[in-house]
Amino acid sequence: MNKQAHWGVWLALAIACSAPLAAIAQDEAPPQKLERILAQQQELKRDLDAGKTDGLTTRQVNAIRKAQVDVFTVTEGKTSLDQLSMDDKVRLENALERINAEVKNTRGGHDDKQVCWRERMSGSNTKVTRCGTEAEMREAREGARDFLERPKVCGDRCG
Repeated sequence: MNKQAHWGVWLALAIACSAPLAAIAQDEAPPQKLERILAQQQELKRDLDAGKTDGLTTRQVNAIRKAQVDVFTVTEGKTSLDQLSMDDKVRLENALERINAEVKNTRGGHDDKQVCWRERMSGSNTKVTRCGTEAEMREAREGARDFLERPKVCGDRCG
């Protein structure tokens, strides 16, 4: 496969992986969505196994392989996305976003990567799913760190 055709495959996979599961959910019947995701990931895995890693570092290839393990583990024995628990859907979405960010191979791709997590609501056992970009999550983390590092008592310059 020539280099231009190879990059075309990578670009097609990047575009396909970048569509969130919700967007796919609107277009197709449930079994086809999961089949399409698995077919894309198996094609990418075959390319990686064949050594078609032009433009990717060993670290990026390993990150893609690790995320693919999550994809295949979560979807094992499933025929539809509806069969996945909410935690598994979050895990699948995060794995697909990690793969997409590595395939895009840019800082912007990593910053725009959607990350979801499950957390308990304050004062309740109810879990909610929260999502945001990697950049938003980093800003929130840095803001919390700044808040914790501020002095807790009023110093000499306080009112």
